[in-house]
Amino acid sequence: MTRWILLVIVAVLSVSATAQTVKTGKKNGKFETMDIVESAVECTDCFDWELIGMCFWLKCKLFSCSVETSMRVRHFIPDLVVSSYTYQSEWEDTKDWNHNPSGAIGQTESIQDQATALDFKSVDVISHPALPIYNSLGGEEYFCESMLDVPMMPHFLSSHDPSWNEPGIEQLYPQSILGWPRFRTGTGSWMGLLEGSWAPLYPRCGWGAHPYDPINAAVAAHRAAEIVTRNAQPHIYMPLTGNCDNRCWKPGAVNVNNGTDNRFQMLVPWVEDSTRILNGSAAWANGKNRTRESYMWTLWRRYSCCEKKGQAFLFKIDFKS
Repeated sequence: MTRWILLVIVAVLSVSATAQTVKTGKKNGKFETMDIVESAVECTDCFDWELIGMCFWLKCKLFSCSVETSMRVRHFIPDLVVSSYTYQSEWEDTKDWNHNPSGAIGQTESIQDQATALDFKSVDVISHPALPIYNSLGGEEYFCESMLDVPMMPHFLSSHDPSWNEPGIEQLYPQSILGWPRFRTGTGSWMGLLEGSWAPLYPRCGWGAHPYDPINAAVAAHRAAEIVTRNAQPHIYMPLTGNCDNRCWKPGAVNVNNGTDNRFQMLVPWVEDSTRILNGSAAWANGKNRTRESYMWTLWRRYSCCEKKGQAFLFKIDFKS
């Protein structure tokens, strides 16, 4: 228990030591890696720790066996940083990773010059730079580890994925033909069929037609997150793979209108101290328009786990679903 407290203190002190550099970067219109680490360490509401049950283990010695127990807990971990932008990412250390001036970006500028409603967003999905801090906490009984080990690993760079510009096969999906599911604007009507929406989820590409730029950026960010949290999608990307130590239950894939296992914390245009799913009233976009048309989120994902107390896992009991 002492170990994780010390780790958090060290992390906060490290952030504080670079505070002057971070502030200078923001003044220059930059968003640096330490800004992202600081936003994750300080967002205690994003963590959302819960005790949810007990795990039972069979522990055997030379001539006897016993049943041991450990607490089953769950909480969110900042797994990914999702940048959605028209021209260039706000993340200073990765802004040149996804640049394709002869491709869709050039097409976007041309379309915007024609004052049409279409808008194109490039997206980067990169593993969170604070992962080592949270995975160090995962060595304790009260915390889980992420399934990701390497910070700042690119899982999706849209300029390397031709299907992000021209959806191709996804246009033939039933979801694309039916225009369903959609990013709902509310929850008041039966299955959302009678209410408005931001956009359809499919085809999962960079094109959007909403009049509000922040909403087009949010839709593109969510689409990319849906892709990387699944296997065998018709895109060029690196799926999330790996195992967390101890007895661990991984979060489910990102799903539209569902924040059970995956929630977004806005980082740009400003850092929020809470998480949400990407949908709702169009009023959400008020004040978020960026002259550089660049936005960024941390994707927090919910893990559950219990510490290994024996050679064999027997079963678990959950206090809450």
